[in-house]
Amino acid sequence: MLSVRATYDGRNLRLKEKVDIDSPKEVIVTFLEPIEADPSTEEIHQMVQEGGALDFLDDEREDIYSDSDLKVKY
Repeated sequence: MLSVRATYDGRNLRLKEKVDIDSPKEVIVTFLEPIEADPSTEEIHQMVQEGGALDFLDDEREDIYSDSDLKVKY
């Protein structure tokens, strides 16, 4: 399977990179919503804090390493 980004202007599908295909292939076209803007660093920080993915770090049982485990001390 090969994925290629493209744009569609209502009439033409324009691939964003050259594709070397030697025979007819079946394709799936998915129309994506435009990305308004990448999230800022502050927004990413807020998502991480609110998401809960790092909550395990608050558990003392997860703190299994110490400075003596370091191979190189900086």
